[in-house]
Amino acid sequence: MTRKKGTFKKIILGIIGSVILFIAVIIINLIIVGKKESIISAGEPIADYGKNNCALLVIDIQEATTGDVSMYPYFSEHSENLIKCINQIIDSCYVLNYPVVYVRSEITNPLINLINSSYAKGHPGAKFDKRLKIVSDYEVVKKGKDSFRNTDLDSILIPNKVNELYITGLDAAECVNATVEAAQNRRYKVNLIEEAVLSKSKQMTDSMMVLFRDRGVTVIKTL
Repeated sequence: MTRKKGTFKKIILGIIGSVILFIAVIIINLIIVGKKESIISAGEPIADYGKNNCALLVIDIQEATTGDVSMYPYFSEHSENLIKCINQIIDSCYVLNYPVVYVRSEITNPLINLINSSYAKGHPGAKFDKRLKIVSDYEVVKKGKDSFRNTDLDSILIPNKVNELYITGLDAAECVNATVEAAQNRRYKVNLIEEAVLSKSKQMTDSMMVLFRDRGVTVIKTL
């Protein structure tokens, strides 16, 4: 009986140890991923093209943010107006012959996807919101916050001699913020369309607009 109790205790302790180790691995992984996501690319300064050439970036309007599997109540609540506004801007840019570039997040880290698979490759959440109007084949898939870092965005904008960006989408405090900084590092003129950008609350959105203006971003009401 004593031997059985000792064996049972060892099994329980082994299970507890394995669980603790697994949790520790996940936490460390999250810390590493978080640090990588926060890196903003410097890039190369764009050339002087002699005239303004504009493009529109539509960032992270996906099923996991504004769509059927959204994890964000504030985004869901405001998604109809947000997407309607972005679609109108897309129409305007299409008429003006501005390149429209669609950016979405996709997570490939298996441990992150084990916790939350909403952005996993092949998951419905990783797709663009079905209400979003698609007028071009320019699609950029990013794994962090910065839309330029380790993506094809530079290779889309440079051949089109783009030197001025209009930015819409999510989240003003995260991916939009990181993309704005990366664009400024490359010396793009950056315009933010206020009605077409959100953070996770009105207060956060408003405070980010103040920050963007302070950093030299042109915040406009409509295109």
